[in-house]
Amino acid sequence: MDDKNYSLYGLPVAIVLAYVPHVVKGAIITKSLGKYNNVNPRSQLEKVQSRMTKASYEMAKRADAAHHNGLEIFPIFAGAVLAGNFAGLPNSTLNKYSAVFLTARFFYNFVYIKNSNSIVAGLRSLIWMVSIVSCFGLYLEAAKGKL
Repeated sequence: MDDKNYSLYGLPVAIVLAYVPHVVKGAIITKSLGKYNNVNPRSQLEKVQSRMTKASYEMAKRADAAHHNGLEIFPIFAGAVLAGNFAGLPNSTLNKYSAVFLTARFFYNFVYIKNSNSIVAGLRSLIWMVSIVSCFGLYLEAAKGKL
């Protein structure tokens, strides 16, 4: 791999990863009901619960939760990437931490949406931990680089 800095490209990728579960939720609702209400989409899931199968409703709820979690963790990741770039960390370090975060978020979404039991939920939590630790690692590397 070349030594270019790809970490800033990770920011829009992280945003896309945060919105993939939202699209999945919309697809589940549309598949269940044959349409999607774009007039008031935020309250739609609760309104249509009685017309969906329990499995579809639960999966849509998990997709919604994964979407919100992606939005919640994005500023932490963005701050870490920006701190690392500001500190002048080596590109390989920036790329490594960014790749770990983005890979973890991809698997987090998949596992969260497909989750069906407490073992899988534990795996989801472990994957979340990998993503947050990658951010903390980047912050720590940035702090060391500026000392």
